[in-house]
Amino acid sequence: MEIDRRNILILSIAQGLSITTTNINMINTGLVGSILAKDPSYATLPLSLQFLTIAITLIPVSLLMGKIGRRPMFLVGAMAAFTGCLIIACSIFYKVFSLFIFGSILLGFSQANQQFYRYAAADNITTKLKSKAISLVLAGGLIAAIVGPEVSRYSFDFFPDYIYLATYLCAALIQIFNFGILIFVEIKKPNPLKVSIRPLSKILMRKTVIIAILAASVGYSLMSFIMTATPLQIVNVCKLGDSASATVIQWHVIAMFAPSFFTGSIINLLGNRKVMMMGVMLYVMSICFGIMGQTIQYFWISLFLCGLGWNFLYVGGSDIIAKSALPEERAKVQGVTDFIIFIFVASGSFLAGSLHSNLGWEIMMLYTSIPIFILFLSIVLINPREIKPT
Repeated sequence: MEIDRRNILILSIAQGLSITTTNINMINTGLVGSILAKDPSYATLPLSLQFLTIAITLIPVSLLMGKIGRRPMFLVGAMAAFTGCLIIACSIFYKVFSLFIFGSILLGFSQANQQFYRYAAADNITTKLKSKAISLVLAGGLIAAIVGPEVSRYSFDFFPDYIYLATYLCAALIQIFNFGILIFVEIKKPNPLKVSIRPLSKILMRKTVIIAILAASVGYSLMSFIMTATPLQIVNVCKLGDSASATVIQWHVIAMFAPSFFTGSIINLLGNRKVMMMGVMLYVMSICFGIMGQTIQYFWISLFLCGLGWNFLYVGGSDIIAKSALPEERAKVQGVTDFIIFIFVASGSFLAGSLHSNLGWEIMMLYTSIPIFILFLSIVLINPREIKPT
C-alpha cells in the first residue's frame, strides 16, 4: 500500500510536469503555426498531427508497457518531449514549418506514454480505489494550470526577433525534471494468471464500455477543438493580447484538473452515469457562453465550463475503462480505447483550425452542439443499470 501511495504521488507530479509542457504547446501552437504556415488554415496542422501521432502510437506503447513495464516507456516519453520541444524551438529560429511538424510529432509520441499515467496508478490497487487513484493522478494537472500559462505569459517575447522561442526552451527544461521524477516510480508487472482472456471485441462491445469510450472521446475532442481555436480568436481576431489568452487558458486548465481531487469520490457516490451527464450539461453551458459574447469575460466562463465538462466526461469514461479489463487484458484494452479517443481528438484539433479560419468563432462553436447532443441521447437511452462497470 505504501508503494501504491508513493506511485500515485510520483505519477501525479509527473502528470503535472508533462501536462505543463502540453499546456504550453496548446497555448502557443496555433499562434506559432499562424506565423510559420503559408496558409492560416494550416496553423493547427502540427497540433492535429500531434494528436494523430498519439492515436497511432497508443497501441504499440501499451503493448510495450505490457512486455517491458511502465517505467521504461515513461522515461522514453519524457525524453521524446524534451527533444520535440528543442526541435520546435529550432523551427521558430530557422522559420521552418516542417521542423515544427516534426517536433509536434515527437510531442505526440511523448503524450501517448503520458496517457497511461492514470492507468498505471490504478494497476495494483483494489477496484473500489481505482476511481480515486485515476482522479488524483489527473489532479496533478493543476501544476500545469499554474506553471504553463505563466511560462507562456512571461517568456513568449523574451527573444523579440524570435517570438515563442524561449517558451519552448522552457518547456524542454521542464521535461528534464519530469524524467528525474519518473525514475522513482515502481510499478509491478501483473503476475500471469491461468484465466481465459476474453476476445477484445467482447470487451469493447459491452454497452458500458461503448458509453465510456464515447464520453471520453467527445469530452476530450471538444476540449481540444475549443481550446485550440480560443488563442487564435483572442489574439488574432479580437486583439485582446497574449496575456489575456494565457489567463483564459490558465483558468481553463485549472477547471480541467482541480475537480480531480474529488471526482473519484463523486463517482463512488453518484455513479458514472450521473457524473457523465453533469459533464454534458457543463459543455452545453460552455457553448452558450462562447456564442453569447467575445469579451474576455465570455471567453473565461466558456473555457472554464469546458474544462469542468472535460473532467467529468474524461474521468468518468476512464474509470469505466480501467475497471472493464482484467490485468492480462489491460495492455490491449487501454491501448485500443485510447486509440479511438485520440482519433476523435486529432479530428477535433484539425477541424478547429479549418472551421475557425473559414466559418468563424460562432459557427464553429455551434458545431460542437452536435456531438454533445449525440452523447446526451446515448446516456439517456441506456438503462442506468448498464452504466456500471463490472
